[in-house]
Amino acid sequence: MYAVLFLASLLGTALAGPVPDLRKCSGGSAVLCQDLKTAVDCRALKHCQQTVWSKPTAKSLPCDICKQVITAAGDMLKNNATEEEILTYLEKMCDWLPNTNLSALCKEMVDSYLPVILDLIKGEMSRPGEVCSSLNLCESLQKHLAELSHRKQLEANKIPEMDMTEVVAPFMANIPLLLYPQDGPQSKPQPKASGDVCQDCVQMVTDIQTAVRTNSTFVEGLVEHAKEECDRLGPGMADMCKNYISQYSEIAIQMMMHMVGGRRVLG
Repeated sequence: MYAVLFLASLLGTALAGPVPDLRKCSGGSAVLCQDLKTAVDCRALKHCQQTVWSKPTAKSLPCDICKQVITAAGDMLKNNATEEEILTYLEKMCDWLPNTNLSALCKEMVDSYLPVILDLIKGEMSRPGEVCSSLNLCESLQKHLAELSHRKQLEANKIPEMDMTEVVAPFMANIPLLLYPQDGPQSKPQPKASGDVCQDCVQMVTDIQTAVRTNSTFVEGLVEHAKEECDRLGPGMADMCKNYISQYSEIAIQMMMHMVGGRRVLG
């Protein structure tokens, strides 16, 4: 008999409120306390107040606005303002936020969880940052500094941007020496007075095709020259450059050999 009554009381307790979604409510404080809605749905409100939202917050415009409004809302509660008056005031706070998406999320949270927010304001009158953290308008200082440190680390490891025309220029400038050796029977052609860069490029591709067909060591020399120019890129990039040349030089030469009059290389 007692067992039946005990079981009935447990069932009554379980049915008194919605059962938390185990998939949504697993993962620790980072998941449970991500916002007010999750904390309420997962019955973790007190836990989040004590372990997450009570921590120092980073300074930001949304956080500062929220703290001022929550403090004013606390004063309104002391003066017996109605829920409707406080709701209107909190919605104005959401309108003041600089980001449209953040403003919309703020209004949704305020409209859906006003009773919970009012309880938080009453309980944490002297610490408005906790209420603002629950609304995702204030960010944990510890989290903010960790993200800042991570961002700086990524920037430190970032490969610096280069002007590829400057990088490629020495390589392109020396290709004619491979095509037209100074001591060879063929002299380097003089540039045209018209300065037709496109025509010069077509002529160079055509000459490379001829050199590949007539000189069995030309391709090997061209590849070695390209790898030497990779060293200009500095550590790390140089090795990557050489690997690309090793992998794709044969394919590039084959594609060049199938171009008609060198025209396609200019696309």
